[in-house]
Amino acid sequence: MAGKWNHGVEKAALRKFGLNETYQLAMYLLDQYRGTCLTCRYMIPWHLAPAESRAQLEEAVKTAVVAAILRHPMLQVGMGNATSKTPSWIQLQSLDLTHHIKWEYIGERDNLEQTVQSAFRAQLDDRFHHVSNRQPGWKMTIFRQGSTPTMEVVLTWNHPQFDGASARIIQEDLVDILNAGHGVGTRTGLDGDILTLPERPPLLPIPIESCQKLPVTLKVLAKAFWEDVRPQFLNRDASWAAWCPIRSSPYKTQYRAFFVDEASLIAIRTLCRQNKTTITGLLNALALIAFSWRLDSRTAPAFQSSTITDHRRNLPPAPPDAPWAQSERAVANYVSQCLHRYETELVARVRSKLPVESGEERALSAELQRELWAVSARNRDEIVAKLKAGLKNDLIGVYKYVTDWQGTMRGLAKKKRQFTWLVTNLCVLDGNRTTRPGTPPQRDDGQSWSIDRAQFGLSAEIPPAAIEFAPVGVAGHGMCVSANWPDCAVDEKFGERIVGDLERWLAQLAGPSTIKKDADFGG
Repeated sequence: MAGKWNHGVEKAALRKFGLNETYQLAMYLLDQYRGTCLTCRYMIPWHLAPAESRAQLEEAVKTAVVAAILRHPMLQVGMGNATSKTPSWIQLQSLDLTHHIKWEYIGERDNLEQTVQSAFRAQLDDRFHHVSNRQPGWKMTIFRQGSTPTMEVVLTWNHPQFDGASARIIQEDLVDILNAGHGVGTRTGLDGDILTLPERPPLLPIPIESCQKLPVTLKVLAKAFWEDVRPQFLNRDASWAAWCPIRSSPYKTQYRAFFVDEASLIAIRTLCRQNKTTITGLLNALALIAFSWRLDSRTAPAFQSSTITDHRRNLPPAPPDAPWAQSERAVANYVSQCLHRYETELVARVRSKLPVESGEERALSAELQRELWAVSARNRDEIVAKLKAGLKNDLIGVYKYVTDWQGTMRGLAKKKRQFTWLVTNLCVLDGNRTTRPGTPPQRDDGQSWSIDRAQFGLSAEIPPAAIEFAPVGVAGHGMCVSANWPDCAVDEKFGERIVGDLERWLAQLAGPSTIKKDADFGG
């Protein structure tokens, strides 16, 4: 594939923002999106768990984070000319780690889970005020309680810096580094909490548009142009989410989550394989049934949804001197979207199979399950086709023709909403990574680091989907499904009912209900 990796040509500016980065930055500057979080629960080696080992634990984590920073250059760079039409990534001389790593120690009688969830929700709506002073837009908040053998690492970031798959890579690499002992004892470039960065300009991952030409046919481009300039009274597409007008303020994220244990997840995945689909395809189909039930045919005769896709598979091989070694381990912004339409006939058929009686405990009938699996398989086929097509007629290709992103996003916020829901799936996080290829997963011997739970969350996105679903799993330890929506646009009780539908129906599909929502965990 075409494309070169950019080493940067001068001391300050390394390269201009890519299309994805510019789009995300415009949303951030207009307060249409704020923070993204991936929190992981780490199992700590027994010798670092006691309270008296606090200093050794903090030292081990700090040096591991430094190694991760040096492995992934996007953790080292800041933004230059962030508010202009041509922002760029700039090389920094040093990082003050007190801005990026914070320890929170919880009292023995305090509720650790509740504290973590409260911080998680608050950080989704936090802003990175140092965009203008050129600090990298990410931070880790680490929660500890007494001598418990766990710690919770909440990674929060500004989306222009990197995408959700990157956050999964960072958390996995942190386990990798901690278990391998990389960086421990060396402290190269580290003086207290000040990390002096290498003088040589870092090798930054290239934007996706530098890998391929992003071909867009005239038909697709003309449609995108028409949707941009079309007066709203001419938009009579019944699948657009006219039921949920776009509102920008007051900005507040409503966030809910529930947990699916491993036994339930295995049962659900077995059903997905039998029906030729995936968890992502299934969640899209469950959302279709939920919205078809909660909204009547006059309010929403049809729907559109969006699935976030990861295009790392379309990258060229990583250069020999890339510290991240493999293209699929690059920390950057490599996501796009796969669009799904649910036409009036399909939605009417789904509604016709919903039970007549009302009730919050409505189950999926055999007839409805047949529709569910048919739609799930179709969703999966659309995602596969999208990924196989690479970047032909991709939304990123249309981005090439946008000259003023802030103006474009302001205009989008004044139009009809296109998507009723969105699914962004980080897939399965490997919580027992090792740097030795071919080595089996490490045993839980009390001497190794591992991750046994993860939770992913997005702040409310103002113009895109009304409700966004963000599942993430940990190998061998189940899955968390979260949802967010703008408080100013979606009724809180309505959002909770939609999330409750998905939770209940996943439990039904899993068999004997082992899906639980803790009061602290689910909100």
